[in-house]
Amino acid sequence: MQGLWVIPTPIGNLADITLRALETLREVDVLWCEDTRQSRKLLHHYRVPAKELRSLHAANEHRVVHRLFAEAQRHNWKVGLMTDAGTPGVSDPGYLPVQVAIQRNIPVYVLPGPTAFLVALIASGLPSNCFVFEGFFPRKSQNRYVESLLEEERTYIWYESPRRLVSTLALLKERLGDYRMACVARELTKVHEEVRRGTLAELYAHYTAHPPRGEVVLLLAGASYAVSL
Repeated sequence: MQGLWVIPTPIGNLADITLRALETLREVDVLWCEDTRQSRKLLHHYRVPAKELRSLHAANEHRVVHRLFAEAQRHNWKVGLMTDAGTPGVSDPGYLPVQVAIQRNIPVYVLPGPTAFLVALIASGLPSNCFVFEGFFPRKSQNRYVESLLEEERTYIWYESPRRLVSTLALLKERLGDYRMACVARELTKVHEEVRRGTLAELYAHYTAHPPRGEVVLLLAGASYAVSL
């Protein structure tokens, strides 16, 4: 096996793919994909020649990852790893295959590319010098978790389901107060992109009246943050 190439893909707008990502997609022998159907769409859009595709996603990665590595090593393949959108390993499959590659002394090459939470952080206008990305907002022990944020000074970032956004905002508002600043970034880089900034009370009121759709990034300002110009 010649190496594992971690290939970021656009989070929405297909034009955001990098030239190096396209070059790598054309060079690899096989692609390990979160969803082969989505990967085929991207390859077809950019007229990348047909590749061997293998399914590697959160539900099967522990079961198939060693078999995929054995196959790639047997054929001395150059392997590309990609998810449906964004950078593999960031709230998407990627951590495990990179770990296995390291254990097998296989070179790992990570290409830079889009990640939704960083786009949202910059667009939010909230402090970006010190922040925490927590993946998806936790579903268990929520009260204790939110109370731990009461004195937190860093900007916190989560991915959230549009179906749960209103209840999550309600919880944050109840535990942290109406006036904590926050931001909801939705459908980033897509046609219906929205970045809405305001207090927890304002955001809760808006999304209660206008139920959100699409992919959501939720950002919370630190406890002492205040808007200043």
